[in-house]
Formats: sequence, structure tokens, C-alpha cells
Amino acid sequence: MSIIKFIQKFKKSNRTLFTTPSHGQGDFVAPDCSKMLGRRFYTCDYSEIEGFDNLAKPTGIIKITQDEAAKVYGAKNTFFLTNGSTSGIIAAMLTVLNKNDKVLIARNCHKSVYNGLVLTGAVPIWVMPHYNRDWGIYEPVNYDYIEETLQRNRDIKLFIMTNPTYEGLMTDVYRVSHICKKYGVKLLVDEAHGALWTFHKALGTPSLIQGADIVVQSLHKTAGALNPSALLHLSKETDIDASKVQKSLNLITTTSPSYPLLINIEGTINYLNSEKGKEKLSDLVKHVNRLIRTLKSIPNLEVYSYNNDVTKLLVKVTNMSGFELSDILFEKYNIEDELANEKSVLLLMGLGTTKAKLKKIEKALTEICLNNIKITYEDNSNVPVFNPVEPRVRYIPSLVWNQPYKEVELKYALARVSMELIMDYPPGIPILIPGEVIKKEHIAYLSGRQKIKVLA
Repeated sequence: MSIIKFIQKFKKSNRTLFTTPSHGQGDFVAPDCSKMLGRRFYTCDYSEIEGFDNLAKPTGIIKITQDEAAKVYGAKNTFFLTNGSTSGIIAAMLTVLNKNDKVLIARNCHKSVYNGLVLTGAVPIWVMPHYNRDWGIYEPVNYDYIEETLQRNRDIKLFIMTNPTYEGLMTDVYRVSHICKKYGVKLLVDEAHGALWTFHKALGTPSLIQGADIVVQSLHKTAGALNPSALLHLSKETDIDASKVQKSLNLITTTSPSYPLLINIEGTINYLNSEKGKEKLSDLVKHVNRLIRTLKSIPNLEVYSYNNDVTKLLVKVTNMSGFELSDILFEKYNIEDELANEKSVLLLMGLGTTKAKLKKIEKALTEICLNNIKITYEDNSNVPVFNPVEPRVRYIPSLVWNQPYKEVELKYALARVSMELIMDYPPGIPILIPGEVIKKEHIAYLSGRQKIKVLA
């Protein structure tokens, strides 16, 4: 029996509960909450009462449902995450890494990897992907660079990479996994933006079937689930112990997991794996590809279309920064993008992207390019652009976490040790991490601020 069917059956039992949560399954709902969420949402919210299961040690309906999900994804084990992919990445790091273990990390990782470094005490070795200045994005990591780094550091235990990138660029994970296995290194793939790949081959190839040991996916990014629904998968081929993953998750996950979120995770997977769901996904891919073909025919508009997931539509307009295009879309057309940089704009597509929305963005971009639409109320010409540089790690993040710091004027920060985690969000890729040396490129990028925290 699944979580959904179990709760549907339990509701009919009319059991009287003197337990948490105190809303009593909707007997009380704050008026504003009732207007926004409705009472039915609350009727599915339970604690770990008699007959229910426990996410921290699933043996009943949660275990059964997770096992069914593992079959869908082709995993040895699948874990439901009610605290987003962030919790999955941190748990995976806690499972594999001990204090002072070396971990190879692609620098276009999410900030959650930094959190994992603090909690594990691991030593980061950074691999820099190529930065595409024409689009303002990181490209996938260089395979030769990965192997060279592993050759030089035979004691690396784990490699962490992002696939697809925030903008949808894809890496040959099979090739990366082959390199990792050659040197006895585990492979963790942050596949947060690839949650649809299992259900439509044209989007991308799941890392789980390309040799990754651990894969983390976000169901809320493109797959239509609620924030922050996510999954952690263990490969059938990995020797990582599932009980250690559970132990790690329990360390960082609330003891009061949300049953509405668990229901939402199960329901989303059920839909994606159904004929109706696959048909809807095929329609989405068809409509987005049609939009891309139309956009490519518009003068002065470029669409990034090299080895990328089409649900991440990256566009740019000739002689216009991404920031300016973003402002025009927002102010003139009431369209908000997922991300803007100095060159391009990212438009995220998902199961909730209707044909009407696609038509609206097509019309807006067509008008902007053909009519040379400009705006004058915000000048982005002086927005600083970061030139990615090789990080210089003076101290590992766990060593400086609780160390004293002081604020200094930015102009005096050169060669000092940063005590700030600095990034653009989105996409949440670190520019400067506590324990790293501040370089001239950092100071140039941060020129708009007066002070920065440095190690005392």
C-alpha cells in the first residue's frame, strides 16, 4: 500500500487524535491559511502516529513507496527528501567523507556543497570548468582535467559534479564515471535540474544509468512538485551502504517530516511514470522545440542549443546585456525569468509551462528584437562582471567556520582570507568561500560594496 492510499483509508477510521500537529487535521485552520491553502491540505498532515511510518527509519508505507520509486528510477535505493536537494547533497557527503578526506568538486557546484564541507571537515580540491564568456555561463568540466587531477591526488575519495548545469548544459557522465572508477573514487551527481530525464530520453540521459554512485534530483524544479521536494538515489552498482545514507539523512532532517510533501512526492512520481504523464511531458518537449525553432528565425536573437536540456531556454539579444533583456521582459511584459547574467537570460520550462506562456514569451522576444525595444529607467551598463579564477584555499571551510573575523574596507582585502560565502543567487554558485584568499578579481567584482569580512 502506498502513502496516498494508506492516508485515504486512514481518514475513514475517524480515530480521535490528541497528538501533533495541533491543527487537528483541519479542525482549526488560521483564516488566511484557509483562504490560501484550503482545509483539505491540512487533512493530510499527520505525525508518526500508530500505524503510520517514520521517515527516519521507514519500515512500512514509506519504505514500500520508496522501494517502488527505486524501481521506477532503476536505483538500488531511493530516499524521499522533504528538505530539498540540499539535504541530499549534504547527506551524501556525510555518508562518503570523513574529516580531512579529499573531495574533488567542480566549481560550478551549488552552495549546498559548501555546507557539506563545513559539516564533514573534508578538504576541497576544486576543478574549474571552462567559462563561456559569450553566454556568461560555465560549461561542463574538462574530462582530461578531471583525470589529471585524480592522478595527482590518489587519495581523493569523492568527485562532486553538477549535471545538467543550471542552464541545462550536459556532461558525459558515463565518461566521468569511468575515470572515477579507474581511480577508486565515488561519484556524486547533483542532477537537481534533470528530474524529468528518466521519463523522456530526448531531454537527457540520467546519471544513475551512466555510472554515478549517488544522484540527487529536485522534483520541484521542472517536474511540477511542491518546494522543496527531492530524491536521493543510490546506484545498483555502488557499494555505498544505504543504512549509512539513512543515518546521514537523519542527522540533518527534521524529526517531523511533512506527510503532505511525502504525498506530493509520491503523486508526482506516479504521474510522471504514467502514460498520461509521459504524454504531457512529450507535449511539453514538442511545444518547447517548436518555440526554439521559431526563436532561431528571429533576427538579433540567439538561442543556446548545444548539448543542453531544452527545458532550460537560454537566450540573448544582439547589443543587449542579459540584465537589460531581463528588465524589459519584467517591466514591459510582466515576464520574470529564472536567471539573468551579463550576456543572457534563462527561461525555465516545466510541466506547468502552458502553451499560452510559451506564446507570450515568443511574442515578447519577437517584439523586442524586431522593434528594437529599449528601456531607460535602469542602467545596467556598470554592473560588474566576475572573471572566474582558480580558488586559492588557505583554510578548509570547517576550520574557519567559528573563527573570529573583522570587517575591512574592500580596498584593503587583497590577499586576506575571506570569511564570507559570496555568490549570485540564482544560480547559487560560489564566487568566494570562507577560507579562500581574496584576489584582485574578487575585489573588482565586489566594487559596489564598502566592506568585507576577513579572518581576524
